[in-house]
Amino acid sequence: MEPINIKATDAFDFLSKKVNSHLIDTRSDIEWKSTGIPDLSSINKETNLINWGPVLDQIFFEQYKNFLLTSFNKNDNLLFICRSGSRSLMAAQFAIRFGFENSFNIYEGFYNENDQNWKKNLPIKFI
Repeated sequence: MEPINIKATDAFDFLSKKVNSHLIDTRSDIEWKSTGIPDLSSINKETNLINWGPVLDQIFFEQYKNFLLTSFNKNDNLLFICRSGSRSLMAAQFAIRFGFENSFNIYEGFYNENDQNWKKNLPIKFI
């Protein structure tokens, strides 16, 4: 089973309509501070942050799995975003392996080369 690919604007609409939906930003701390994060305050939600670092070892994946299991229900809709859509795809694929079948990849990313990304079209905030 593969994650469902979703456009950034469709993801925001989905998050606003589905109570059991959550956005997970899989970029790094440096990226969050320099380019901002998705702002979901207008739909009364918060962006979940998980620092998807350069070292992806067994310890990281155990911590990632624990984060998912303690933060969400397995029937929740989890929408993952990164800069360009590649880290978020990997995060969504692993979420499915951990039992979160309703996992989505925001393939347009937060801030990449195209004009359809989150930062150009949707609310952001700086932390």
